[in-house]
Amino acid sequence: MKRRIIAMAAVSVTMVAALSACSRDGEGAPRAADAEATSPWVQPPHVQTARRDGAMILVQGRAGPDARVVLRGADGAAVAVGADATGRFELRVPAAPGDIRLTPEVQVGEDAAPSPETLVLIRGGAGPIVLVAAGEPTVRLDGQGALDAVDSDGSAVIVSGRSNGAPPVVLIDGERAEVMRGPGGRWRARAPGGGAATIDVDGTRFAFPGLGAQSDFTPVRAGEGWRLTWPTGPSGRQTVWLPDRGA
Repeated sequence: MKRRIIAMAAVSVTMVAALSACSRDGEGAPRAADAEATSPWVQPPHVQTARRDGAMILVQGRAGPDARVVLRGADGAAVAVGADATGRFELRVPAAPGDIRLTPEVQVGEDAAPSPETLVLIRGGAGPIVLVAAGEPTVRLDGQGALDAVDSDGSAVIVSGRSNGAPPVVLIDGERAEVMRGPGGRWRARAPGGGAATIDVDGTRFAFPGLGAQSDFTPVRAGEGWRLTWPTGPSGRQTVWLPDRGA
């Protein structure tokens, strides 16, 4: 069994801790995969794009120069490629009719440096394509809408998306939320609580169905979108709700 190198600073365990750090900076904190690796040996990979390309899934991103990048499935199957001298990599993964879950990692001999992010392709890329990480807002890779995702760990809700211009006006259960801007036009807003909520983004209304009961990465339909829940530590879990595109 390959050893796992601890290659990055630990991500926040709860959504509240992650957002309190953002509030101190006055701007969205960088995602764990964008931070510099703390390991002196290896830098984990970061997926930047993923899309369905015929019978394959095309995944592109960055890692260390000349690194060996691996995408490992939930069943242990893996595909690998070498990054170029600038750290860019491109992998093609056979598409499947069901949901696909992949963990990016870098291999150095018998050691492996996994990314804190997990790439999930719902319905084999026919549905939402997302990067999820504990304590972080989910990043959608399947285009752009008024609202990308709603994350919750039961104690706080993070609403996030992307905007080409000024950040949107966001209401959560009728209360205006402070919107924090990040790189690449990304924005986020938060509110306490983890139950069902009505979210308004520049006049477009969404019904967040609340925290999921399961925690096994199985996507399920919930309202007008998909809900995905995964474990975060011994007893925690995080849910993301992904509204249907066009909504």
